[in-house]
Amino acid sequence: MSTNYLSKTMKSFSSLLLLVIILSACDRVVHHDCLIKNVNIVDVITGKILKNKTIAIDNNRITAIYDKEVISSDSAIVINGTGKYLIPGLWDMHAHYKWSHADLDQLLIANGITGIREMWGTMSIMPENSQKSQTGESLSPDIYTSGDLIDGNPPSFPGFTGMIVVTTPDEAVEAVDRQINENVDFIKVYSSLSEECFMAISKEAKKKNIPFAGHIPNRVSIYKAIDAGMASSEHLYGFLYACSSETNNRISPVGKSNEELISTFSEERFDSLCNVLAKSNMWLCPTLTVLRALGYLNDTTFKNDERIAYLPGYLIDIWNQKTKGFTDIEMDNFVKSARAAYLFELELIGKMNNKGVRLLAGTDFPNPYVFPGFSLHDELSLMVKGGMSELDALRASTLNAAKFMNRENDFGSVEVGKLASLVLLNKNPLENIENTTSIETVILRGRVIDRLTLDKMMNFHKNLN
Repeated sequence: MSTNYLSKTMKSFSSLLLLVIILSACDRVVHHDCLIKNVNIVDVITGKILKNKTIAIDNNRITAIYDKEVISSDSAIVINGTGKYLIPGLWDMHAHYKWSHADLDQLLIANGITGIREMWGTMSIMPENSQKSQTGESLSPDIYTSGDLIDGNPPSFPGFTGMIVVTTPDEAVEAVDRQINENVDFIKVYSSLSEECFMAISKEAKKKNIPFAGHIPNRVSIYKAIDAGMASSEHLYGFLYACSSETNNRISPVGKSNEELISTFSEERFDSLCNVLAKSNMWLCPTLTVLRALGYLNDTTFKNDERIAYLPGYLIDIWNQKTKGFTDIEMDNFVKSARAAYLFELELIGKMNNKGVRLLAGTDFPNPYVFPGFSLHDELSLMVKGGMSELDALRASTLNAAKFMNRENDFGSVEVGKLASLVLLNKNPLENIENTTSIETVILRGRVIDRLTLDKMMNFHKNLN
């Protein structure tokens, strides 16, 4: 065999090998707006870590998840996810956002909060915010909102705007229909409603296929609220009363102190209530952070919290105004009772979760010492402290939120087709829930916000104060 022949053969083989390599590389070249490469996905559905995946984002949706290594086109934004953990964007499912939304957006997003449930909306301004949150015209979280509170007489907040006071079932039905015409996502009910008005709201909401949620009224038992189809109950109202051995837990609650309810707590009644809740459609949003704050209003640790520096000054002024009306004795008595209830209820959270009670994570910001953005991480940490697993606490702010809103096609997990509202963490939140604070990057409906930008957003008010 001649040398010339061997040379030609080797050249042909080399050319063929080069062609195979080029074709193979071409097969790995992808064209997407953004790629997050070699990242560990926290699968909140299965509880597993899906290692070394590449997430593709186009416009505002996740369009592909690759197992193999891919090569990005020149136009793609590429995020190195090596050693990092990707979770769905977090939802604060009990928020009061409308009054100071322009000042809170940056704090929320910098803390990985990509959605909020507004518990007292004003529809004249909320649709504008909601539309912006969907189209990406501004940096604001997605919003699931109520409108004016529907309350009884005397109202819980005399003289406040944004309340509809009803005294008859007909007025209650009219209030629901008015809210529906304003395109609210759900109806918010409040503490002073009579049982008759509450049940009229329930009937009309069911007829018009719209959820109603909020405070279980003072004159309505938690069992009655469950039977009425209430979508969610806030702050664990009515829970201890229903678990007391010395109450009729199926009639309207009457005044008993927290100390009395705790001393007569019945495990049998607790188990029974959890069983009913687990079989019902009601979710509980315990808002542990605000319950804790109420129990420690006079604690210097809270008053000296360094996160106060990140808030707009007028918000701190409001906090001070809310607390300065108490005498020292009144404050001591109030926090003693509130603290006893908080500590006792905290110990029940894990048991409730294990018994199948469905839980949402919400904070009730910006009540005193409930910090917009920051406190959702506190809420998840408190849920774990109360006995929930890291996974279930994370679900309370992601998957459970999506299920509650019937928006699983858009939110709640890292899957193809979902909105690209994501949080990239430096540490695994399933090992320690406080790792949800180790935020490297936030992606809000496809918009990438890096750590440097997040720091600027976080420090905006700190630099002004």
